[in-house]
Amino acid sequence: MTIARAIGIALALLLLFGGHSFGRPAAAVTATKTTEIFQGDIVELKIPGAGLTAVEGRMGKATIPFFSSGSGYYTAFVGADLEAKPGLVTVIVKGTTTTGIQRDSQIWLMIKPKSFKKESFSVAAEFDQLSPEVLERIRKDQEQFSRAFMTSAPERLWEGRFLLPIASEVSSPFGYRRVINGTSRAPHTGVDLRAALGSEVVAANHGRVVLLGDFFFSGHSLVLDHGAGLYTMYFHLAEFKVEMGVAVRKGDVIGLSGMTGRVTGPHLHWGARVNGARVDPFELVNKLGNSETSSEFTPP
Repeated sequence: MTIARAIGIALALLLLFGGHSFGRPAAAVTATKTTEIFQGDIVELKIPGAGLTAVEGRMGKATIPFFSSGSGYYTAFVGADLEAKPGLVTVIVKGTTTTGIQRDSQIWLMIKPKSFKKESFSVAAEFDQLSPEVLERIRKDQEQFSRAFMTSAPERLWEGRFLLPIASEVSSPFGYRRVINGTSRAPHTGVDLRAALGSEVVAANHGRVVLLGDFFFSGHSLVLDHGAGLYTMYFHLAEFKVEMGVAVRKGDVIGLSGMTGRVTGPHLHWGARVNGARVDPFELVNKLGNSETSSEFTPP
């Protein structure tokens, strides 16, 4: 079964050094297997923790936090942005041994293209233009979101599987792109869930409210930080049920669904980011905390 169809987590390479475990003195070598990940998807990286006191990773400019899983391994989750360029990328992994020696290695990820739904249509010019004042507001909105995405707690706050924020059907899928008047617009960075006005919206997992406000496109919007660079977003709310900065638990009611912002009807836009990558939030539901369908790669 391909990763595109598998709902389980792909556990990436057991990093070995010259035929010895990560923690033993030996010259570092590059792992020889490659893990596939599709645009908008998540993959779990898993390495043996014997003899290690800490592990940290980096992919390009993004820091990849590794955490002890309590089962003899260090694990991390990596997301491929929905617009990530297909091709081979490298995760640099640094492990510190119990004797203070640092060992480096690499994990190769092959980002593969994914087909997203696309629709083309035309509208009158007056419905497709924004005033300078609106454009300035949008710029300020984007700055607020950018600041929120720089404040993640270093530790994991979430536990186990993620919940759907509202029990409903998808009305607009992740990655959906509109081409309006011949111009391709930004892809849909979350999923739209059908929701009647005033339906309760719950936190998908434990976290902290790091953004709460009213924005041009997304209306009444709330962002939760789940720690270690993982965020979920809840847009177009009619009402907030939590305050800025508070800690929430999985399943807590955080707001009521609405139709605020630039929308044509009531629904909930639910999105997710993993270390800066915009990913399908259903990846959190299907993969994080789901060990029953995991598989493990072993280098030759």
